[in-house]
Amino acid sequence: GKVNANANVNVKVKMNVNVNVKEVPSSDTEMKRMRKNSNANDNDNRDLFSRHELPPDLMLHICNYLTARDVTVISSVNQSSRQLIDGDDCNSGSSSDGSDGDEIWTLLWKRDYGNVLLEWDIGRQAFQRSLNHYHSKTQAQVGRGRSISISLASSSSLSSSLSLEQQIQTVIFRHGGHGGGAKHAKHFYFHFQQSFLNYILAGHNSPTLCLMGIHGHIFDFTDFAPSHPGLSDPIILEGGRDVTLWFEDHRHSTVARVLARKLCVLVDKSCMKNMNINNRMNRNSSTDKTDTSGTCGLCRIPQPASKQAKLERRKLLEKSNTTPPPMHDIRDVKLGLDAILPLATFSTPRRPLTLC
Repeated sequence: GKVNANANVNVKVKMNVNVNVKEVPSSDTEMKRMRKNSNANDNDNRDLFSRHELPPDLMLHICNYLTARDVTVISSVNQSSRQLIDGDDCNSGSSSDGSDGDEIWTLLWKRDYGNVLLEWDIGRQAFQRSLNHYHSKTQAQVGRGRSISISLASSSSLSSSLSLEQQIQTVIFRHGGHGGGAKHAKHFYFHFQQSFLNYILAGHNSPTLCLMGIHGHIFDFTDFAPSHPGLSDPIILEGGRDVTLWFEDHRHSTVARVLARKLCVLVDKSCMKNMNINNRMNRNSSTDKTDTSGTCGLCRIPQPASKQAKLERRKLLEKSNTTPPPMHDIRDVKLGLDAILPLATFSTPRRPLTLC
């Protein structure tokens, strides 16, 4: 017993000696080198990309794999990083067109929202409505003597998604209300993120097409409205906007929430709290096989294409009052729809967390 005790003491002594040796530099030369490297890093005020001599193309490629939150964090590292991402003049909000920050936020908006909405007829109609309004407003300003160097294509050219995307690029990101540039592109991204539901769904509350926004996602209640237990009038009346508070105030049951999954047509992944759900949506996305948005951005849900699938879905909705849908549907789990709506009533509305 005494031998083991002495052995333990010897081990402890050796461990203390080793720790002390590692904490102290081996020579004065090494100490000077460590101090020199530390001072060099502290005095380097370049942004993170220029510090590592990364070209602009690679910088945009890296930002394409980051969330808007991560890009905002990068802009908080130092003044140079802020000027790179938020614009050349952060305080006044004026920045030259075509800056790196402008391209970064334009790229993020296209990745998270623009690409998906431009491929959807509902989104294209909303953008076209805004462009027509801007065109008439511009003509009125030119008539009052204000010159604006912008040309909008005719309404016939709006049938092409490429031409519509070019007009959005010109109108929103280059001639915006804040003078264009990176600061305006960043503001537009966050404002669009908070208000795109009401913007896209406006006017779609008719018996032929009734869309609703619940917890950040879009649902098509057109086929279900005639079978709604509370009649179709409340759905038509409340449709065409974000109805999360209205949906929660009426204390819909768990069965109703499971049924609503069948009606989902577009999901906002930034409102999903489960990383596994986002991964399933990325794998099953029908819009882009090389999805880089990760846990943010929009994702369209594939709808039944064949006549047989559409007929089965319609029968399911018609019989929903007497025959509730299964709680755990393989299709919902595969597409990641099993967690888009909270199952508990009076749930807090889900919103993107980037601004927080």
